[in-house]
Amino acid sequence: MQPATRSRVLIIGIGLGLGAFALAGSAAAAPTPPEPVPVPPLPAIIDPAAVSARLIPVPTGCSAPPTEQVVFVGTLVLNDASTARFAVEQVRSGSVEGFAVGGLIDVRYGDETRFLDRDVRYIVGAGVDPDLRVLASRVTESAPLFGGNEIAGVNDSDVACPLFEDPVRTLLADNTSVESGVLSPLGDAKGQILRAVMQPVGVAVAILFGLVLLKHLIFALGRSLRDLGSDDSLDRERRHRDDLAAP
Repeated sequence: MQPATRSRVLIIGIGLGLGAFALAGSAAAAPTPPEPVPVPPLPAIIDPAAVSARLIPVPTGCSAPPTEQVVFVGTLVLNDASTARFAVEQVRSGSVEGFAVGGLIDVRYGDETRFLDRDVRYIVGAGVDPDLRVLASRVTESAPLFGGNEIAGVNDSDVACPLFEDPVRTLLADNTSVESGVLSPLGDAKGQILRAVMQPVGVAVAILFGLVLLKHLIFALGRSLRDLGSDDSLDRERRHRDDLAAP
């Protein structure tokens, strides 16, 4: 090998060695990349048909309030002894599908329909009656069973139960309670009540007046007959004296 060629090979070898040394040093000086952060799993898709959870959890040992099917604003258009029919104006929660026909919806109240007035707007919270499978609501507040706190030991528990408002209830459009007193149905029947009281009194007075008048008529008739009898006696006595006085 020529000396010139040997020099070139030597130079090339030295250059390759220096390059490899530089690459090794830079690789050693480079920072170690961090471990990849695991991606959290996506939340499960909630079935829209599933029942939503309550905003206020109910502790174990506490009774949960009934679940409403729908809350809507409507005007009472018709009612009978147990059912009220509303014209739905606005659905605030839930669904009326399967219960409303042509914008009208029937809600069962039992005997509390007497507290509702036609052409009045109400906020109706209704649930599904488990036996009849129809919408049902109430006007009055549900009373506690068996006296509630009046019975000693009925609420002896270490669990603090939250207080719930009954969602299955009907209110006026201004969120006030519907008047449901014992005498409230009589408020709109003042004329009928007055007529029912005064009519028997008037009949009794008329009967008494008729009896008094009949009594006076009988007395007057008896007096007239007595006077007629007295006049006849006087005439006969006068004629008898005249006959005796004649020659």
